Amino acid sequence: MSRRSYAQFCGLAHALDVVGERWTLLIVRELATGPKRYTDLADALAGIGTSLLATRVRQLEADGVIQRRLATDQPGSAVVYELSPAGRELAAAVVPLALWGARHQMADADPEHEAMRAEWLLSFLAAYVRRDGPHDLDAVFEFHIDDSIASLRINTGTTSVRPGPSPTPADATLRTTAKVTAEILGRHTTVDDAIADGRIEVTGDAAMVATLLDVIAKELAAPSLA
Repeated sequence: MSRRSYAQFCGLAHALDVVGERWTLLIVRELATGPKRYTDLADALAGIGTSLLATRVRQLEADGVIQRRLATDQPGSAVVYELSPAGRELAAAVVPLALWGARHQMADADPEHEAMRAEWLLSFLAAYVRRDGPHDLDAVFEFHIDDSIASLRINTGTTSVRPGPSPTPADATLRTTAKVTAEILGRHTTVDDAIADGRIEVTGDAAMVATLLDVIAKELAAPSLA
């Protein structure tokens, strides 16, 4: 599969040869939360077009970033796509870029007219827990951001993000809006202030609520890339 290359002996240039095309990193973002069917990718990436999505998926397979398999837990043993080990490493590398975008490039973001899924935001917390989070924790946290719901499962250092409500009762549940989330990620307000004035509501087991807020606070306190 031919494509343009920067033809530079540089790791960044070679990485951009693979992931620099439009939509490519968003496919990686989608698969960072777990295996997806082709139709799941198409639904999450509205606007990409079927032909372009197929091209990007084939290229990522050829580059060893994603792989396909039969999911026996899916109806009819559906084909799903998932990140390869190299793809998971790439997904972790993308998180600081996403945080940079949230902090410096979303001042004019319009949550009323832009697509938003709660699971996109949970990838930040999942990455933090895998890297520096509490490795003895076994908990399920559910997030309601406007009308979108997703859950984060933490099990002794491993994490998984699931779109929609948790299949088991959540230990703590956080409710807020996309607008407030953007303000927090952009460091224009704090979680404590948003809770104090009622823009964030957190319910559930008191110890788990405290743990969730501690995880969020530590992730937001991570130093910038500057």
